[in-house]
Amino acid sequence: MTEQIKRQLIKALAYGKSKDEIKECMGISDEDINSITAKEVEAEKVYYREMGYLQ
Repeated sequence: MTEQIKRQLIKALAYGKSKDEIKECMGISDEDINSITAKEVEAEKVYYREMGYLQ
């Protein structure tokens, strides 16, 4: 998994997309999704809240 795909995966998780939606859209595996930590997702959520993209 490239760094760009990882960033997109974290973004999708931060926006609350389901694992099935992400797998279908991005064509990645469960292992790829499971490699992302909750800390990474939460940091992304904080960023998007600060920027006004999430409430």
